[in-house]
Amino acid sequence: MSLDDATTIIPGTGYLYLAPADTAKPVSITDPLEPGSPWVNLGHTSRDNMPSMTRDGDDPTTLGSWQNSKLRQTSPDVEYGITFNSIQADPTTLQLYFGAGPSAMQPDGSIRIPVKPTPQIKALLMIMVDGSNFVPLWHPRVSLLGSDAVGLDAENWFELPLKGTFLASNTIGGAVGEWASLLGAGS
Repeated sequence: MSLDDATTIIPGTGYLYLAPADTAKPVSITDPLEPGSPWVNLGHTSRDNMPSMTRDGDDPTTLGSWQNSKLRQTSPDVEYGITFNSIQADPTTLQLYFGAGPSAMQPDGSIRIPVKPTPQIKALLMIMVDGSNFVPLWHPRVSLLGSDAVGLDAENWFELPLKGTFLASNTIGGAVGEWASLLGAGS
């Protein structure tokens, strides 16, 4: 592989979009602000606590034989996901944080907090932007739920920490998502 300066990215801006679980990957994104229907912008997320991709699980184990001490390596069980902090206390993010489905929405606009949270399963599209270039990351099934306590700070945003676990989707052969190459003006 050769060095390609045009495919590097500094994700100075980004957008998170949600859609119903198993929503197809957008066919063509030409504007990171308009990925098309049915994708809905999740809104403002923290710049101080930017989204982070997670990887949890086992390390591979190297198995050997008497003749070859490093004959084969096992495939570990790995869980991928994302953490991010929403700074919008709107119905969507409150439902995600508290694990409250659409029925938790009250006529006055408040959210009824369930005793036992239920992760909300959605499709997630994250678009990282660097100038006129961008990279879309698509995950058709993501289990979303609040991930930590909410702290208050008189000089900073009210942040709702959320965690998404990427789930296998039959729509893409049991995979957990697809990440595109750099798109935009340079592509």
